[in-house]
Amino acid sequence: RHAKPMCVGLNCALGAKHMTPFVEKLSKCVECFLHVYSNAGLPNAMGGYDESPDDMAQANKVFFENGWLNMVGGCCGSTPPHIKAIREMSESYKPRKLPDVGRPKMWLSGLEDLKVEDVHNHLGLPFLNVGERCNISGSLRFKKLMMSGDYGTAMDIAKKQVEDGAHVIDINVDDGMLDGLAAMQKFVKIAVTEPEVSKVPFMLDASKFEIVLAGLKWCQGKCIVNSISLKVGEELFKEQATLLKKHGCAVVVMAFDEEGQAATEEEKVRICKRSYDILVNEVKFPPEDIIFDPNVLTIGTGMEEHANYGVDFINATKTIKEICPYVKISGGISNLSFGFRGVMKIRESIHSVFLQHAILESGMDVGIVNAHEMIAYDDLEEDMKLLCENLVFNKTPEATDDMLERTAYERACIDAKKKGLTMPRKPRGKFPNLPRKQFAYDNVQPKPATEPPLPTSEAAQNHTPNPYRNSNITHEKIAAIRAKATNPTPPKIDHCQPSDTYPESFPHFVRGRDSLREYITSLFTSRIAMYDGAMGTMIQNYAKKNKLEEEEYRGERFKDWKCNTKGNNDQLSITQPHIIKGIYKEYLEVGGSDLIGTNTFSSTTIAMGDYEMEDYVYELNYEGARLAREACDEVTAKDPTKPRFVVGAIGPTNRTGSISPSVEDPSARNVTFDELVDAYFEQVVGLMDGGADILMVETIFDTLNAKAALYAIGEYLEFSGLDIPVFVSGTLVDQSGRTLSGQTGEAFYASIRHAKPMC
Repeated sequence: RHAKPMCVGLNCALGAKHMTPFVEKLSKCVECFLHVYSNAGLPNAMGGYDESPDDMAQANKVFFENGWLNMVGGCCGSTPPHIKAIREMSESYKPRKLPDVGRPKMWLSGLEDLKVEDVHNHLGLPFLNVGERCNISGSLRFKKLMMSGDYGTAMDIAKKQVEDGAHVIDINVDDGMLDGLAAMQKFVKIAVTEPEVSKVPFMLDASKFEIVLAGLKWCQGKCIVNSISLKVGEELFKEQATLLKKHGCAVVVMAFDEEGQAATEEEKVRICKRSYDILVNEVKFPPEDIIFDPNVLTIGTGMEEHANYGVDFINATKTIKEICPYVKISGGISNLSFGFRGVMKIRESIHSVFLQHAILESGMDVGIVNAHEMIAYDDLEEDMKLLCENLVFNKTPEATDDMLERTAYERACIDAKKKGLTMPRKPRGKFPNLPRKQFAYDNVQPKPATEPPLPTSEAAQNHTPNPYRNSNITHEKIAAIRAKATNPTPPKIDHCQPSDTYPESFPHFVRGRDSLREYITSLFTSRIAMYDGAMGTMIQNYAKKNKLEEEEYRGERFKDWKCNTKGNNDQLSITQPHIIKGIYKEYLEVGGSDLIGTNTFSSTTIAMGDYEMEDYVYELNYEGARLAREACDEVTAKDPTKPRFVVGAIGPTNRTGSISPSVEDPSARNVTFDELVDAYFEQVVGLMDGGADILMVETIFDTLNAKAALYAIGEYLEFSGLDIPVFVSGTLVDQSGRTLSGQTGEAFYASIRHAKPMC
């Protein structure tokens, strides 16, 4: 057809009587003139023809009566008298009228013809199924057969695809270990001899143009070449298209150009429109024989940039069909669900939803599919349909996670069936959210917050300033901790300042006069406040320039200690206070920190057990805070408009409440909640007595430990009656966005928000 003949018809082999049904079919489809020149009947035993001129003319009469022919003649067994008789018979009839010129359609052929625009697949969709199983990339079994040279069995795969509903067979033999040129030719040569295979058109699929061209030369039907693109540059693109036009094949044009693959809707449309204009206007390629593949890309990968790939393809399909008349849109459908490989039900469900919308709403025509596994949209379970709709159209942020959950269930079902086990419980799925009954108080309008949520204590509610007179705090539990303190001299635990030390009102601050809660609120809402940096790193840097070995860690105080203490950085607040205070001041003066954390990260009885220094916990915390207090006060005195504050650092312990230390027993724990509370409470007392302004529970990887620390702080605030701002800092251990104990950041906050942290 691509040769655009003026006249087409039949001749020889049969007599006119036997040609009748076939002439009728041709008369209904050919766009040009139609002719017949039949034999004078069938040959007899001697090879001769027995029809007389009148017999032959009478046999041709049906063609004339129905107006099927534009030209008629005779072939084997006919003579001039036969032709005369036929002519005389035809003279009273009108010739065939040329058919009306209608919408151009893609018209493919194997042993049988196929108009793509008229096709409906086995699911009733107006869609051309291109079978993917004779593709090395689409079938491991096919690959093994091709690598072993078993072409006969490979044909069985091709036959099965046709039986399962493939309208076209995709043939791809691309593999680095295979001679693609030879393999393509051999496969096509064998395939065309198999009627159950070659009755459908072929799609010759290869990454190298010479391979598809070689296969093309062995295809008798009108096939599809997959593919060419502008990736090779405009000139070579036109050269390849011209050659394919000469062979009369249809062509898949990938949405690639010199800059790469089209991923977004805009890129898909731009590249396809440019390709269309070149092919139609310059190469004069029939637009109906162009199949654009705008790249079906994988969704459900967990990567945000991939989430809209399905939507982009569907939207681009509609636009391309609108601005590029008569083209087809195709794609490798299995690419869409590649992230869910191994669970065919999930993959085909995703494909079903995708194709339903892409075909019926946007006009997608063609796709490389596994026809046998395709699922009708109406056959999908309602919950599965909803999951797929959410995923394909990127309707919810949880779409991928929800589908992964369902995939795990389907995979478990497969395993259970194989092993004869009880089927797992099906996930409940999603249901529409029903409206909640509303009450008058539900309609309260939001209003701007003026400060963080307040603790319920009277001191916090009233913004009562901390008097910094810790000697007035005499609760027995606090007194007991002080009583066993190891400080060489009685510690100074009051840190109030005369009320006239600095001017009143922000930005000045005087301890005992001003509410720290109010001050921090003003500071944090007026500018971004600066905290300090790593204490451990600074200690390491010091050690690179100065001697800081076991002897220095022990100092004079612990020179005869019973175990090694190098690495116990908190101990340096006692043995090398100049180092720690120097680091504090460097952060304050050089770094410009408004707040500095104390060198008390591990100063709990639990953590200090590694160095057998449990008895020194109060002193470690006291000294860590005292040194910070001194440094802050010295720097503040230089610029009272920028007060500096001490943040009592409460780090994690080396024992956790949520994680088992035993791989054999997940219920095992090496610490109790109460033990954690006691350890943290002692730390809090030491920090506050040392002059801390704020308490921070930091580097939280186990929320239960943090809750114990916050419980201890709550007890201290209850016993003391003070309002102490509390900060909390969690640690998400990797890109999963979870703590080591498994909580998301949101869940972590929900677990500790009862403590009303300021920050």
